[in-house]
Amino acid sequence: MSEQLPIKIEEKLYQNTIFEGLTPQQIAQVLPCIALAVKHYEPDECVADRQRPLQELGVVLEGDLVVCDDGDKVVDNIGRNGLLGESALASSAQLPHRVVASKGAQVLYLSGAFFLSPCGKICENREAHQIIVGNMLRLLSERTIALNKKIAYLTAEDLKTKIAMYLWELYQLNGSPTFNMPLNRDRLAGNFSVARPSLSRELTNLRSMGIIDFHRSSVTIQDANALQKLAGR
Repeated sequence: MSEQLPIKIEEKLYQNTIFEGLTPQQIAQVLPCIALAVKHYEPDECVADRQRPLQELGVVLEGDLVVCDDGDKVVDNIGRNGLLGESALASSAQLPHRVVASKGAQVLYLSGAFFLSPCGKICENREAHQIIVGNMLRLLSERTIALNKKIAYLTAEDLKTKIAMYLWELYQLNGSPTFNMPLNRDRLAGNFSVARPSLSRELTNLRSMGIIDFHRSSVTIQDANALQKLAGR
């Protein structure tokens, strides 16, 4: 069901990646050029699938969306301020997954055409337009890099190497031997296409080898040279 834009919606969007670098006032000024509608979804209502492809960019204002494969296995979650459909803006291909509002959701839809061609309206928000399009290009670039990394993990020769590559990347990113893994073990196991017990077993093996230590999501690299060698870096 479509709704009018909520009052002070710009305050909800202020922390969103697409509007990064803009003030709430600038967001309010540019919304007439980009915002199409807000839709409310009931629990378990389908948001998009192969029969209902996305042609706009969705921003989750409230609730959560789940992305399911053909077997209804959850492959991703999109929470508040998350984006929906960014990779399909310039494509006519069918969606490979189904998106469902698990417990209900409110989604703001932004014009896909806005990101593909100059705004045809006469307004004074050109700089804001450029910032938004630039944010989208940066986001897509980051998603492509993340996808390439995931492919590298999946093509690694064994699970131990995949884990080592992942931990080495986090070690380099954090610049500290102790850090928190951003993904819980269920999500990480899913990314590696393995069962959680297999992931936990290999983490324990790495600890037994004296390469890492861990407690819940916190990991400490104890032998960086060994981890680097195992990761092939």
